[in-house]
Amino acid sequence: MAIKCKYSYRGSGFQVFRDDKTFEIVHVMAPIYYKNDFLNPANDATNDVAENTEGTSNAIDINVATNGYTQIDTGTETSKRTWMSGELVWEAENELLFQMKLNTTTSDAGILLCAGVTDAKGEATGKLPFKDGSMASGSIDAWADDAVMFCVRAETSDNIYATSVAAAATPQTTDTGLDLTLNTDYILEIILNADGDAIYAINGAQVATHTSAVTATDPLTWFVGALIGTGSTAAFVDIDYVLMAQRRA
Repeated sequence: MAIKCKYSYRGSGFQVFRDDKTFEIVHVMAPIYYKNDFLNPANDATNDVAENTEGTSNAIDINVATNGYTQIDTGTETSKRTWMSGELVWEAENELLFQMKLNTTTSDAGILLCAGVTDAKGEATGKLPFKDGSMASGSIDAWADDAVMFCVRAETSDNIYATSVAAAATPQTTDTGLDLTLNTDYILEIILNADGDAIYAINGAQVATHTSAVTATDPLTWFVGALIGTGSTAAFVDIDYVLMAQRRA
């Protein structure tokens, strides 16, 4: 492991300690810092994690045997979401950093996956922050009023999209040029500045920027959720950790 220190990481002003081989952020010198490595014995609202499973076979399970991760099982019914999120205590105006490591296993042919930050712990029944439709420009739509995320809708395309919506306006979307591939780790990273502009990175490489991606003063939370939009094969998403940091108000 080669830990290196980055000053003003991606222009954020944060001093970050990062593994330059895996691109995982080990620590952030920030007044407010949160990291969940999913080594806890439980994963529910009493442990500052909200979760929801809608289908008869949907599940969220902790596995502490392999570095600690939590697994989302979408179940075998279409449009039955499974998601988890944290507290609504983050704001872009305080300069926000988000990082999550995940991968998909078993099947992702029909998956709709959203991971990033949003203004609600969960949308209404059957809904993720971005709608179950094409993520391409001119087609994308959102249920969330404010969200900055990475999204994949495999029914349309395996492409990973950088997506955002601010104040329920028309969403922005950028094809990152990377595909979601089974059993492949992705470190997803979003940095928001005081104006609500977003920088997106995957596995250490910047892949997109959005201007006015989100309402800067809107409370946000980290979020990851998935469902299958077609077929009857469950998709599994393994989340290794989630990290958040920001300045104080």
